Amino acid sequence: MSQLGAKPPERDATPGYLVGALVLAFSLFVGFFVLPQLGSSRTGSALEGKPAPDLLLPYVSRGERGKSQRLSDLQGKVVVLDFWASWCGPCHVQTPVLERVLATIGADKLRVLGVATSDDRASVTRFLDRKPTTYPSVYDDDQIAAASYGVQGLPTLVIIAKDGTVRAVTTGVVSERELTKLVNEAMQ
Repeated sequence: MSQLGAKPPERDATPGYLVGALVLAFSLFVGFFVLPQLGSSRTGSALEGKPAPDLLLPYVSRGERGKSQRLSDLQGKVVVLDFWASWCGPCHVQTPVLERVLATIGADKLRVLGVATSDDRASVTRFLDRKPTTYPSVYDDDQIAAASYGVQGLPTLVIIAKDGTVRAVTTGVVSERELTKLVNEAMQ
């Protein structure tokens, strides 16, 4: 029974969609700006200080398809191997960092090579056609390269010195400042 003159229950003045939008915005901020700063870690890989395992992998980047890259052919430059997958959100965050570091240091001293792994070739090709990078990518079909470098998570960056030795292995998003530092150390 309702009573005459009784006030209806008060409604929350904040619409549900506004709260949802704020939660989504906060989540995106944390996901794209906070977690990447916390996510990078040096793995202390057993490969550090040892010769980099040699690879021969086919290119999947537009303009390079049909060719292959042997890692040992890049000796003489510092090389950053970027292990990534098209489905990996943090990998998408790492890409512009790699591009800025490459642009700052220069392609005459640094070579960045994406290594698409844990993904199917069609997805990788579609992704690179939609979002090409300034550096090329090869395809790790059977995850042999990932196994050779002990990749446990994505993204993983392997920094190789000019003499072909592994200088650092990191898992997670690496900041521009940290990556520049690692590359500069590998140049010495």
